[in-house]
Amino acid sequence: MSETPQQAARRLSKKAIADGYKPQALHEYTDLDGRPIHWRIRLKNTDTGEKWIRPMMRVGAGFVLKEPPYLDGKPLYRLHELASRTHEPVIVVEGEPCADALAKLGILATTSGAADSADRADWSILAGSIATIWPDADEAGARYAQAVKDALEAIGCTVAVIDVAKLSLPPKGDCVDWLAMNPSATAADIHALPRIGLPESTHDHEWDASDSQTPQENAPDPDNESDGAIITRLAALPKLEYDRVRNETAKVMGVRPATLDSLVKDALKDKEGERLPFKVIETWHEPISPAELLTEIANTIRRFIVLDKEQADAATLWVAFTHFIDVVEVAPLAIINAPEKACGKSQLLTLFGRLVSRPLPAANSSISFLFRAVELWTPTMLIDEADTFIKENEELKGLVNAGHTRANAFVGRVVGDDLKPKLFTVWGAKALAGIALEKHLPDATLSRAIIISMRRKLPDEKVIRLRYAEAGSFDRLASMLARFAEDYAEKVRTARPHLPHTLSDRAQDNWEPLLAIAECAGSEWVERATQAALKLSNVSTQTQSAGNELLSDIQHVFESKRVEKISMSDLVATLVGDEEAAWATWNKSRPLTPRQLGRMLASYGIQSKTIRIGYEVSKGFYLEQFADTFVRYLSTPPENAIFSVTRLQANEFKASSVTGPSVTNPVGHTPVTPEPPWIKPCNQVTKKPIFAEAEEMRVDDVEFLSPANTSLQQAK
Repeated sequence: MSETPQQAARRLSKKAIADGYKPQALHEYTDLDGRPIHWRIRLKNTDTGEKWIRPMMRVGAGFVLKEPPYLDGKPLYRLHELASRTHEPVIVVEGEPCADALAKLGILATTSGAADSADRADWSILAGSIATIWPDADEAGARYAQAVKDALEAIGCTVAVIDVAKLSLPPKGDCVDWLAMNPSATAADIHALPRIGLPESTHDHEWDASDSQTPQENAPDPDNESDGAIITRLAALPKLEYDRVRNETAKVMGVRPATLDSLVKDALKDKEGERLPFKVIETWHEPISPAELLTEIANTIRRFIVLDKEQADAATLWVAFTHFIDVVEVAPLAIINAPEKACGKSQLLTLFGRLVSRPLPAANSSISFLFRAVELWTPTMLIDEADTFIKENEELKGLVNAGHTRANAFVGRVVGDDLKPKLFTVWGAKALAGIALEKHLPDATLSRAIIISMRRKLPDEKVIRLRYAEAGSFDRLASMLARFAEDYAEKVRTARPHLPHTLSDRAQDNWEPLLAIAECAGSEWVERATQAALKLSNVSTQTQSAGNELLSDIQHVFESKRVEKISMSDLVATLVGDEEAAWATWNKSRPLTPRQLGRMLASYGIQSKTIRIGYEVSKGFYLEQFADTFVRYLSTPPENAIFSVTRLQANEFKASSVTGPSVTNPVGHTPVTPEPPWIKPCNQVTKKPIFAEAEEMRVDDVEFLSPANTSLQQAK
């Protein structure tokens, strides 16, 4: 069972707890949709008053004391609430406990964290809103209030500051202290506190609990906002937030969404002082049929390029995926591979350039340009002739590989004369074309790709030259793809498509966004996408890592000889004797040696043993040593293996039959009673008086409060 955030926080703060710090809260930072992205662990030494606060993030299946590298600024606390209650005034406080305390009263509240965190936060979610700052009663609080005020006013907010000098707070007191002094206070009492710089219309407004849900009277009024101000405000929003308000704002302004897009993009260009290197696609003027659009694109591709039906369907879905790049989590590469020249690879890449979102031809571009271009524009990179330069270009391979998943699409570099460290985001769609790319690209890159294998056309295979295409035909399809992405972005973002079980984990990752797009087009396209995934993934798995090739050949040796054990010398001799395998020339044109075989198998946890075969005793292997490894690393386990196998039915698309092994571990396991949860679920936390003294707790018995149920009595 994987570690929960609560268990991880307990583990990572165990030393501090042993040193006398007591747990107070585990604060959960979320994305716009409420999904956790990092946490803050909060402890306090009740004897000294010192605090122990550390960020925590997920890395793989575990957790570390670290904060993700937010290139555009750290997200605000309770971000999903800010996104869902955009018309409400918000109170900005210093520290998560204060925000939690106000939230318990139904008030929309947030924070960027500690007193020195304002300049590192992303405040854009609050653009144009009405905000009140509640600083702590000390010099650090005053500095924080000024920094937040400057940041909010820069994005068009109306800002006021609570006059803490009139609240009779203790030194360094905050809103938690004020609530302790006023335990019966309501949301209305808080909104009536004395403020500096608050507009009269807002200050005089009476609030009750229902007001915190939909106070429309305090929402920004587009009717009283100039067109220029609206465009400036929209240009300051993140892409996802702009998408959320785009249609409604266009309706209020009386323009088409495409016109608003153009105006906002012009504002961004003016701000950046740069011209976009690609044509901005104007969204199609009416809703489209996804099935008809995808079918037309697939047919169009085959009019110009010699491809199988499944290859054309895969190319179509990948092209569509580039328009959904802002809402998917995995960005599979498109690798257009050919065994020889004149197979149409460059033609297909050129066709991609006419249909994809934000195409950026990248051949002969400097790596510094590409890093900055990807971060600035999130383009679709189109890299032709990759076989001529990418093998020795480690920087480019790093950029390509790191952008496979949104969560890990970052590459660190030092820039400038002062060698300042900088994290570049490399998230985006990327297509590569070349000859025999399996010789030039590492396995890590190939495994991240949808591979389209080209072939030279026969005399009787007729296609139209791309330069003879009807004028405007690709512009129309690209415009319709933009409308497709606009109308179906949310459906694709939340889709959980069925992934063929015969695909490897990495192949399932690659095909998941494409299958999600196919679901928008109905059952026929789901079937077409699945068939394409099965066929192309089967082709791509022919390019194996050396380790997988070795395991596959060893599996074949056991299967063909029908033995349960084999000596090291016999295994090496059989491997080397296979003329079609790589082992006869493995070591610089010399045969694989037993020592090399032993090292390669050791990486999988397989060690040679002393075995008896007939009257001879020698080093060798038992078949059962490979059982778990064959299952984990090979797609098709041996059908005559000595471990039990339950045969599965052939899949509905007539792909190769695959059986699912059931391996029984002969080693017993002593049942272990798990530790109690570190944080109780919200509905299991016993309510206590708000400011009761914390009880003495042993380290092993300590429990933190859940993020949604942070207790006020332990907040400070």
